[in-house]
Amino acid sequence: MYFTEIEKAGFRSWPALEESESDGIVLRFSNGYTKRANSVNLLQKQVSDFDSLVGRYEQYFQDKNLPCIFRLTSFSENQRFDSYLEETGYSYLDRSLVLERSIENDSFKEVCFPELTSRAWMKSFCKISELSFDEHLTHLEMIDRIEDKTLFAVLVEDGVEVACGLGVIANGLFGLFDIATYKSVRNRGYATKLIEGMLHWAVENGATRSYLQVVAGNKPAISLYEKMEFQQSYEYWYRIRNLD
Repeated sequence: MYFTEIEKAGFRSWPALEESESDGIVLRFSNGYTKRANSVNLLQKQVSDFDSLVGRYEQYFQDKNLPCIFRLTSFSENQRFDSYLEETGYSYLDRSLVLERSIENDSFKEVCFPELTSRAWMKSFCKISELSFDEHLTHLEMIDRIEDKTLFAVLVEDGVEVACGLGVIANGLFGLFDIATYKSVRNRGYATKLIEGMLHWAVENGATRSYLQVVAGNKPAISLYEKMEFQQSYEYWYRIRNLD
């Protein structure tokens, strides 16, 4: 199924520190950095013994001193399991969209990005996003685990870093991650220029399709991506039970 291919490309491109798969369920752990990398991901329909399934993963995350998080996709047909989680006290949050588009027959404007190490890129990402570098060391460790062709993109205008993004080609699919624009220079077309350059690089390196993930409530970002011809493929959301 193509949806599953996108999911697995996303896992390769955003590698957890620990990951295992069994019966269509991908378990991921990364010291609590992001729900996406610290959750139980259901890629196939679950039909029975919900108590046992949930209990097993609750124990796993309890041992890690983290809340148990399930990530459900719209294509996996787990409505019954989703209802079960709600009935047993799991909160619903962060509905997100996966957008994608073909890129193999399009011409994108080339952008010259500086050549950066992962650490240098992370420092730029934190500066542009106004985040603490010291709080993103797990983020950096995850990026250093990427085994596929990776683009550390930073857009520089008049000597100033204004936008950045991470791009990874896995199984011919180009994933866009960590897209950020410095707050004081937003709405000037820099994000569009950044992504155009990233897509050009992806085509030059053999990618045929591109995808990204965006929170459903982020209307400005979705509007930008739709203008760049990304279309919704499927959606996902989280169910979380906080630690007692």
